[in-house]
Amino acid sequence: MIPILTGYVTITHPDGVDTGTTVQAHVQPETPGVPANGQVNDSPTYRVFVDGLVDVRFNDRIRWDGLLLQVLEQPARYPSPFGGPHHVEVVGTVMPETYVDVLRGSVQDEYGDLIPAETPILTGVPVWLTEQSQTTFVPADMRTTVVRKLTGLVPPETDIQERDRLRAEDGLTYLVEAVTRPHSSVARADLRLDLRLVQTGPETP
Repeated sequence: MIPILTGYVTITHPDGVDTGTTVQAHVQPETPGVPANGQVNDSPTYRVFVDGLVDVRFNDRIRWDGLLLQVLEQPARYPSPFGGPHHVEVVGTVMPETYVDVLRGSVQDEYGDLIPAETPILTGVPVWLTEQSQTTFVPADMRTTVVRKLTGLVPPETDIQERDRLRAEDGLTYLVEAVTRPHSSVARADLRLDLRLVQTGPETP
């Protein structure tokens, strides 16, 4: 029998409407290699049970015990036999993490010109990256365009500021355009970063 673990999880909506809600939950690992939908998937999955009043949605992120889960199915909501909601059940797939170095500020080169600093102030920082695409109509050009929004989540104690740069292991560099520091009365939630790709890696087209 697969055990059910009790603890706290932090739920984040990727659209930024809610930057982090921490609630008590019961978490049950799924059978390894066999997600709830029956499809083959290399990423482990977990079944999460929360109170029926908790706002959890498709594509939300759930942080639990050092893992970040993505909700890839519509949550199942169960009513109470006495009326009203009883609990919500979701299945989350573990999101892969990337490790980055944090670069900050600028230095002078041999000619006295300011150039971006290349010596990291932090190394090996775990970050979970998500890219969302949205089709937007541009009235001036009478056409539609695809806007790509890149966000990242890092542990709450991480020293990251706006205008910092994150250099990934594959050579990609991201500019931090905004940092959201969520407030929670139960636990500290992950920092949410709005990112922009500013330098591609050596093998990126």
